[in-house]
Amino acid sequence: MVNVAVLGGGNGAHAAVADLTLKGFRVSLFSRWPEELRAIDERGGIDLIDQEGEHFVPFNRICGSIREVMEDAEVILITIPAIAHEYYAYACLPHLKKGMIIILNPGSTGGALAFKKILKENGMDMDVCETNTLTYICRLIGPSRVKVTSRSRVQFASIPGKKTEKYFDLFRAIFPEGLKSNNVIETSLTNINAILHPPSMILNAGWIEFTKGDFFYYYEGTTPSVARVIEEVDLERIAICEKVGYQSERFLEFFYKTGSTTMRAYISGSIYQALRESEPNKFIRAPESLSHRFLTEDVPYGLVPMAYLGRMLEVSTPTMDALINMASIINGENYWEKGRTLRKMGIEGMGLKDLLDYLENG
Repeated sequence: MVNVAVLGGGNGAHAAVADLTLKGFRVSLFSRWPEELRAIDERGGIDLIDQEGEHFVPFNRICGSIREVMEDAEVILITIPAIAHEYYAYACLPHLKKGMIIILNPGSTGGALAFKKILKENGMDMDVCETNTLTYICRLIGPSRVKVTSRSRVQFASIPGKKTEKYFDLFRAIFPEGLKSNNVIETSLTNINAILHPPSMILNAGWIEFTKGDFFYYYEGTTPSVARVIEEVDLERIAICEKVGYQSERFLEFFYKTGSTTMRAYISGSIYQALRESEPNKFIRAPESLSHRFLTEDVPYGLVPMAYLGRMLEVSTPTMDALINMASIINGENYWEKGRTLRKMGIEGMGLKDLLDYLENG
């Protein structure tokens, strides 16, 4: 059975540890913030609540160091916010060995590219895989208690793309719902969180600050006008996809295929209706502040690299640009500089032909 090292301590890491342990994998867990794992350690496991009910999953393999967790690992499953990718790239470096498989779950936009650039510049030119989104729709609902409302049909690819097939067989053994993409630009450009979250955060900014998030974020926060902005961002994303030869499905199709909305909403073609009829998301409350990952992650590590790819490929992205500018003002950050730039992804100065060659061959 495969040894899997899960790096992280949040929603996704808790869900992955419980799920993969139940599937029979040998799982080890590490977080750079030990307090995130204290409850698991004290209780000796995790309460998993999913469609099959609630069950306690015994788990005791918590590691105190990155060296320990990676010692016998065959798969390194990095289940963290994109803002921490750089930290973990440097932390993993001294302990990486040939044959290990690195999977960013998720990669956000350009995650595998940025991770590989750090490794390569430091003498470890290893392949890096990523998913377009987290493999679970989940939330922590208490200490060592995670609720999984559904399992996502994530897209998967590696850099270099020519090795995706090789790694996908193992990935499907771990996550049977996975779908294969051609390269990491396809997974990056189906980072649907970047399409969904920033418009709702920015257009609901006053309500979020006044109520401290006391409303249902998707169900009440998505009005027809908010949905129209989401639709416009998605159209700009699709235009970038077309430039690299990727015939992407639209946001509504992804949303429906992950089980996040009804067939009726999907057939209607209405993003507004899709969010109103999203049972897994219906009762998720809004963030308590605007310093939340829906802006602090999904803008600099989601929209920013998409917009830079647009500029690189001469695709106009006025709605993305406006949201990035507004988010920068709201949080007092220059996300154009702080975010994932072409240089940080290792593709600065490339034309379309060079980009496609790099994606395929690394």
